[in-house]
Amino acid sequence: MANMNDVAKLAGVSRGTVSNYINGVKVKAVLAERIEVAIKELNYVPNQSARALKKQTSDTVAFILPTIWTPFFAELTHYIQLELQKNNLKMLLCNSNNEFTLELDYVKMAKEEKVKGIITISYSDIEPYITSNLPIVSIERYFNQRVPFVTSDNFQGARLAAHELHKRGSKKFLMILRALPANLGIYERMNGFIAYCKHEGLEYEVYMDKGESMGFAQRIESYIQKEYRNECPYDGIFAVTDRYAEYVIQAFQNLPWKIPEDVQLIGFDGARSYHQQPLTVSTIAQNIKEIAKVSIEELLQFDGQKSFQNKHLLPVQFWDLKTTRNLE
Repeated sequence: MANMNDVAKLAGVSRGTVSNYINGVKVKAVLAERIEVAIKELNYVPNQSARALKKQTSDTVAFILPTIWTPFFAELTHYIQLELQKNNLKMLLCNSNNEFTLELDYVKMAKEEKVKGIITISYSDIEPYITSNLPIVSIERYFNQRVPFVTSDNFQGARLAAHELHKRGSKKFLMILRALPANLGIYERMNGFIAYCKHEGLEYEVYMDKGESMGFAQRIESYIQKEYRNECPYDGIFAVTDRYAEYVIQAFQNLPWKIPEDVQLIGFDGARSYHQQPLTVSTIAQNIKEIAKVSIEELLQFDGQKSFQNKHLLPVQFWDLKTTRNLE
């Protein structure tokens, strides 16, 4: 396997000149061209760990997220990677499976590996472990004023969902969510939905499941079938994620009530599992591409000396698809 000395010999330059070129230090154009030709001819691969140690950083960004098993997280990962590539950076994808100890391991590993920074979606109490000057950006979860924060306008998005159900004729509302204590976005959606219903004097009910993720779909199905067995008590349903909305649709398969004729349904996210996936659930769509773009911008301009980092509240929009009725 070729090493730096081999490249220097073939290019007719010193080892130090090759090292400078590889590490981004400007060298004469004619020398750079000869080094590049030698690298290609020898198929030389620079030692990334050594480069990171020398520069006290690397070209890798750790992206820590709780799961990859949702369209939102999958699409966000896609756009994060694209934004990193635009800036000649690489992604280290860390799936924590919502496990606190695993998230801590990833944070420690990121520090030891001298990554360029961390982007995290965390619902665990890892705040005491991210107070160093290592650049870090948080999506959805607000930690403190020293950590840049990027999220969608969940409160107004939920108000918009209730408004769209209302103006399309729904009169009695049901909201479906699962209790996630550290997920600020979910509770902002609940508060926004309730605020609209109270302001308009509308009847509403909140179904908040307090169980684990495993079995949640079955519990929604049991709840829906029990509530709708003999009557249609709610003609407008807001599910706080599109995935939850899909659980609701499944629950209605064996009921006499139809979506959207009898019951309208709106989800939240507007994410796709694959690029050309046709979406069917009417939803409050997050601008996932913009979330990724702003997160990378914040990471690249991170200044650990600043007392107050930026907070970004990005707008959402309603997508009228197949689970809501058309306006007359």
